[in-house]
Amino acid sequence: MAWLKEQAREALLARSSYHAAALGVEFSRITLRDTRSRWGSCSSRGALSYSWRLILAPREVLDYVAAHEVCHLLEMNHSPRFWAHVARRQPDWQEQRNWLRLNGNDLHRYRLRGEHDEAS
Repeated sequence: MAWLKEQAREALLARSSYHAAALGVEFSRITLRDTRSRWGSCSSRGALSYSWRLILAPREVLDYVAAHEVCHLLEMNHSPRFWAHVARRQPDWQEQRNWLRLNGNDLHRYRLRGEHDEAS
């Protein structure tokens, strides 16, 4: 599990940094969590948070989530302006978003040694 989380951290840091540089913005930090309701989030202070389980998704999906969260550094909402930023960074964003909607729950089926169910 530690290895997967490290892989997730490296991939999300790389893709977040890439998108941030392209947009001319900076984030304050990246944290990994094991959330069931969100794949990522961006705080008003520029902190990005991601589900480590994104490392189990296709690379394009992980990249979409990173682009999505970095675009929140420009627009802290889901307005048409926000989605225009996302589309510039990730032209196929709707395909990736649909993949998460269709397959995202399957990523939570993986249970690793030492991991417990959040409901318990």
